[in-house]
Amino acid sequence: MRPNKLLTLDLGNTALTAGIWEVDSLIEDWSSPFSPESLTARLTPLKGCIDAAILSSVVPRLTDSILSICRKVLGIECLVLNSKTPTGLKILYHQPEQVGGDRIANAVAAYNIYGGPVIVVDFGTAITFDVVSKDFEYLGGVIAPGLKISTQALFSKAALLPKVEISIPQNVLGRDTEDAIRSGVFWGTLGLVERIIRELKRELVWGRETRLVATGGNSALILSRSTLIKNIDPHLTLRGLYLVAKKIATKTQRH
Repeated sequence: MRPNKLLTLDLGNTALTAGIWEVDSLIEDWSSPFSPESLTARLTPLKGCIDAAILSSVVPRLTDSILSICRKVLGIECLVLNSKTPTGLKILYHQPEQVGGDRIANAVAAYNIYGGPVIVVDFGTAITFDVVSKDFEYLGGVIAPGLKISTQALFSKAALLPKVEISIPQNVLGRDTEDAIRSGVFWGTLGLVERIIRELKRELVWGRETRLVATGGNSALILSRSTLIKNIDPHLTLRGLYLVAKKIATKTQRH
């Protein structure tokens, strides 16, 4: 029997994002810094309601803690998504184990929802680009410093520069220091993303058939002025986790 309610968990470097799925619909989601106490408090009211769980994690030292909480609180074994999980995605990385579960989930979701070939841009602690062929092959990717990393480095290394909340600048030309920083970070990040996409398409000889999908915390802000990317999916990683768990559950039923 396919799980009626599924818990998807995505542990990043700065937060744990979770979603509860029922009949192919995301009925609840949240994101917060991870601690065993906070996750236990979140999951305790769900005891007896969750039939299965799946986790992607880029913080190996915390993975076992999450698995233990799922076991103790929910009474279920949580599946950990990695390169060995039977997703149907052929990973062509030289070392497949280096591809994080979140990037696999993004690739699965983007290909199944938007089609292929597809390039996924994830605005997380790092800005990652994942490239999937029309034949559902994970060809590789690109990793660049994320918005938070870049701005923190700028503020910490330059004593005279103030911390600035990043927003859409009114003009490219800044008339004071804050506006100059805001413009540089915004247009610099957007320029980085669009240039990398163009270079990837040129190198792969991909044309207008290429799907472009973005996700992550700052994606909507930065891409509000993008001329390339229109598909912004804040729940892409959770969708991918759900699709993988659904595929495995269906396969298990057949056997």
